[in-house]
Amino acid sequence: MESKKPHYPRDFELLPQDESKVNVTVNIWEDKIKEADLSDDDDVADGVHDNGIAGPLQKRRHSCEKIDIADDDGDDLEDDTDNCFTRGVERVQAAVYGFFNKYKRQLKIGIVVIVLILYAIYFCYALYYNFEEAVALLVITVFVVFCFAYAYMRDNFGSRIHSAICMPLTAFADKHWNVIRWVSGLVIVTLVIIWIIVDTSKNPSNMMSFVGLITIVVFCFVFSKHPSKVRWRPVIWGLILQIILALLILRTNWGFEAFRSLGNKVNTFINYVEAGSEFVFGELWHNHYFVFKVLPIMIFLSSVISCLYYVGLIQLIIGKLAWFLQFTMHTSASESLNAAGNVFLSMSESPLLVAPYIKTMTKSELHAVATGGYATIAGSIMGAAIAFGLSPSYLITASVMSAPAALAIAKLFYPETEKSRADDVRDVKINIGKYRNIIDALSGGAMSAIPLAVNIAANFIVFLAVLEFLNAMLSWAGGLVGYPDLSFELICAWVFMPLAYLMGVDWEDCFVVGELLGMKIVTSVTVSFKKLAIILENRELGLEPTISARSEVIVTYALCGFSHLCGIGITLGALLGIAPERRDDISSIVVRAMLAGNAANFLTACIAGILYEGDAVPTLVNATGFENATLGNLTLNNITESISLT
Repeated sequence: MESKKPHYPRDFELLPQDESKVNVTVNIWEDKIKEADLSDDDDVADGVHDNGIAGPLQKRRHSCEKIDIADDDGDDLEDDTDNCFTRGVERVQAAVYGFFNKYKRQLKIGIVVIVLILYAIYFCYALYYNFEEAVALLVITVFVVFCFAYAYMRDNFGSRIHSAICMPLTAFADKHWNVIRWVSGLVIVTLVIIWIIVDTSKNPSNMMSFVGLITIVVFCFVFSKHPSKVRWRPVIWGLILQIILALLILRTNWGFEAFRSLGNKVNTFINYVEAGSEFVFGELWHNHYFVFKVLPIMIFLSSVISCLYYVGLIQLIIGKLAWFLQFTMHTSASESLNAAGNVFLSMSESPLLVAPYIKTMTKSELHAVATGGYATIAGSIMGAAIAFGLSPSYLITASVMSAPAALAIAKLFYPETEKSRADDVRDVKINIGKYRNIIDALSGGAMSAIPLAVNIAANFIVFLAVLEFLNAMLSWAGGLVGYPDLSFELICAWVFMPLAYLMGVDWEDCFVVGELLGMKIVTSVTVSFKKLAIILENRELGLEPTISARSEVIVTYALCGFSHLCGIGITLGALLGIAPERRDDISSIVVRAMLAGNAANFLTACIAGILYEGDAVPTLVNATGFENATLGNLTLNNITESISLT
């Protein structure tokens, strides 16, 4: 007869989740059944009960209950009883979560409505209480409402608008594109040339800036990598976009006031770094202005940009700007996106936007990526320049204008001869960043800026030391022939004087501006910004050397770029770090791209010179701490003295 499978008493059953202890219990009972030898003992056989357990074993049941059953680790088995309090908390949590999940949409709508009502009350009262102070709030509110309205129209009616309006217009343009292209191009170019000639006839110095613009374009075309492959649409549209931006800022009162107000707001914002500098370095931090104010500004702005990058605002602006550049200039998606990113990011950060595409970029696209980095300055460097005392409105405008200028010169200096793999900017995905939350972005942005700040400080030390040594050698060599005043600055001034004059700088200022241009190309843009700030301070104090307001505008635009010899190493490090297999291609274009970046800066400066009118320019934004510095003859010693701000 088939024996029944033993059933273990419930008293010895363990909780299901403790599988190891259940196995221990089963093994104990199996050993005891074997010891009983049920098959050979009649008394035991007679005592078998319905539950399948031998009678004698039942006698030992209560004693077995007292056995300490241990798991493999030797831990005593704990009685896992129910806790009424914890179970009650869990039930309350489950009920709350269920309520929120069930009415999630209604709760969101209710919260949004309440917030909008409260903001509307606050907004109306702010306009009523002080309208002039609330203008900025009005602009921000209108912009946000426009963005939400645009998003709503795009998501709900975008396909219908595209089918009803955009597609017919696109089909008509494609059908008659050759006629439209040549007619519109000739009309625009003719009108621009006529307007420039008529406008500059009132001021001959503005005409010189126009001559400089033509000279730069001709130079880039003559020394182009493939002159026969040049496509003129990016060049023409780049010039048109620059002229439009310059017109808004330099020829309209509302545009000038808008950008000046924006510059002042930026200056006010970055001055909040003084609270951190004073806390960390003490009340006497002004005694070391460059280290304790200028460098912290770079760290502060890097953190802010990282936060904006984390929340997606930077990606939104860059994406729209890249689409606009591609639509007008017909450049590829990757180079348009990189050019738009350079408005906010540095030459080592913006290539990360298109990092997945660098490995497959054409050489012309690589050249455009490098040129965009050379032709612009990062937000942190802009903050340092503002801290020195330069005009924020000019710096912001120059950074924006340099984006189309960089693409225009890049496609003229190194035309495209291959097929790009990134045709549409809407197909290029922008990375959302590596940060987990806003606090991580704030901290990570500060940490990532530390190498930049240290690098700039180290460059200042090294370059100023090398220049001092070079000046000493030149002075010694010049003294042997009766000219001990020979210096590196003097050589740069003589070499770049013609270029300064071509850009429209007043002739009496060309010597000083030429020196600034040479310092920027050979050493660093930060060094040249520092010297320019001292020159402008001289103008405020009535000292020499100084420059006019017109020359200030032109040279500020000309200096806004990383196109110097040190930038070659930065570009190589950034691009080779992303695509080391493209070493030969990248190494072959970096020097040409550096020259193109300088040409883009000079082109922007020429357009500013063409459209400049009058001497009413903003004075120095803030007292940069130069009050106690020696501001006589501008020499390298003056720079080092002003850095220490004794």
